[in-house]
Amino acid sequence: MKYEVIKLKTGQELCGMVSYTNDTVEITLPMICQLTKVTATNTLATFIPYNPLGNDSILSIGLESIMHSSSMNDQFIPFYDEASAKWLSMVEDGNIPLTNTLPSTKEFLKERISDMMESLSDDELMELEQMDEEHEFFALEDPLEKKIIH
Repeated sequence: MKYEVIKLKTGQELCGMVSYTNDTVEITLPMICQLTKVTATNTLATFIPYNPLGNDSILSIGLESIMHSSSMNDQFIPFYDEASAKWLSMVEDGNIPLTNTLPSTKEFLKERISDMMESLSDDELMELEQMDEEHEFFALEDPLEKKIIH
């Protein structure tokens, strides 16, 4: 099996570990990759399951549905492997984190900040504290404070 990017005639692009038969392509753990510019020099690669509601880890697509295919860029393979392994594990263990309600904006931000803070090393935390002291990074204006306009 080799890693490939498949573009369907519908325009949808997916990637995965691919093998060909006479009239189909079989894609193991097909994923969609979304690239998001984070900074001028960093891009976030997010891999999303192509068929998240399905129970099968292999998807067969007729060759007539494919516009083109190409080898996956080697730089993306470790990210795909990590994402697809995590997804397969969640599917097999039956522990996909699902909900049917959206958190409030405050809950969402609190959760994201907590996740980010937990992932920081001690050195990064110290650097963040120094940044706060120097630039009042975390200072918030009091919305109830009256502003004087001259």
